[in-house]
Amino acid sequence: MDPTREPDTARVPQSTSRSLQTIGDFARAVGLSASALRGYDSSGLLSPAHVEDRTGYRYYGLDQQQRAIWIRRLRDAGFRLRTIGTILDSEPVIAEAILDDWLAEAIGRAESAAALVDDLRSVLRSRTETTLSRARVDSAVLAAAVRQLAQTKGTAPADSPFDHLSVEIKPDSLTLAVTDGYVLMARTHIPAEIDAPTPADGPKRPVGVSTVVTASALLSLPTTSCEVSLMIAVTGGSVDHPAQVRMSIEHSDGESTILSQSDRRFPDIGRTVEAAAARRRGRSRFSREEILRLVDEATGRSPESGVRLPRDASRFELSAGSMKSIVDAGIGDELICDWGNEDDPLIWRAPSQPDFLALVMPRRA
Repeated sequence: MDPTREPDTARVPQSTSRSLQTIGDFARAVGLSASALRGYDSSGLLSPAHVEDRTGYRYYGLDQQQRAIWIRRLRDAGFRLRTIGTILDSEPVIAEAILDDWLAEAIGRAESAAALVDDLRSVLRSRTETTLSRARVDSAVLAAAVRQLAQTKGTAPADSPFDHLSVEIKPDSLTLAVTDGYVLMARTHIPAEIDAPTPADGPKRPVGVSTVVTASALLSLPTTSCEVSLMIAVTGGSVDHPAQVRMSIEHSDGESTILSQSDRRFPDIGRTVEAAAARRRGRSRFSREEILRLVDEATGRSPESGVRLPRDASRFELSAGSMKSIVDAGIGDELICDWGNEDDPLIWRAPSQPDFLALVMPRRA
C-alpha cells in the first residue's frame, strides 16, 4: 500500500483508538492538509505517533495537535521548516533570540510597506488633483527678459526664431529659456516671489514644473511696473508624466489669460549646465566689440562662414548666426565662455547679468 495514498477515513487500531487520530481527522483538527502533514513527516518536523506496518497508514496523537498548530502558524508567518524545527526543539533562550530577530525584521518590513503604500496612494490620488505653481513678478521685468531672449527688435514677434519660450517655476527660481535648435539662451533667476511645491510636500507634488509657450504671447505685457502672476497648473497623470499642464497669467486687475502652449521640447537646463561645467577645461573672456568684429568678418566672407574663437579657445568655431544671437542677448561689454572638449557645449555668460547664460554646440571646422 502506498502510504501517500492512505485514505483519510482509515480506522484507528482499537488498542490505541482513544489517543490517536487518522491523518484526515488530525489535519482537520489543526487546520493543515494531509499532504502538508506527510511533508512534515518526511522532513522530520512532525512524525506520526503510529504507522501501521501492514498498510502504512499514519496516526497522530492528540498531544501532537499543539505542535502542529505552532508549525502552521510559523509557516504562515514565513519561517522556513528548518528554522521552525530549531524554534520548537531548542532551548528557550535560543528560540527567543530567533523570534526577536524575526520580529525586528518584520516590523521593519511592515514600516517600509506602510510608507510605500502611503506614497503610492498619494500619487494615485494626485491623478485627480491639481497642483499650482505661481510666480509673482514685475511685468516690466518679465517683459524685458522675454524681449531680451526672444530678440524681437526690428522683427514681428512671431517671426523671431526664438518664439518658443520655456517657463520653469521651481521653489527657488523662475527660469525663462528660448532656443532656435542651435543655441539655447536662458535667464535662470528672474526676480519673483514664488509659491510652489517643495520636496517637503511629498512625492505626489511635482517640485519644479515647466511648459513651453510662445514668447509673443508675453510681449503684450505692460512695460510699466505692475505685478503679474505666472501660474502653471499640473493635473492628473503621474508625477513624472502629468496628464495636463496648463499655463496662465493673472494680471493686476485679477483677470486671467490662459496661454497657448507649444510642443517644442527643451532640455533640462540645470542638468545640462551642470554636466557641461563638470567637464570644463578652460575659460576665455572676450569683449563685445571683439566678438562683433569676428562675426562681421565671417559674414563678409560668406553667410555660411563660421566664427573661429581667438586665443585659448581657437579650436572652437561657431556659426555667425549663433554667435550674433548670443552677443545681442548678452548684457554688458564682456562675455565669458567656458569650454571643455570639442563635443561639449560651450557655456556663455555675461558678467553684467549673472543669471544669463547661453549653451551652444561648437561647429566642426
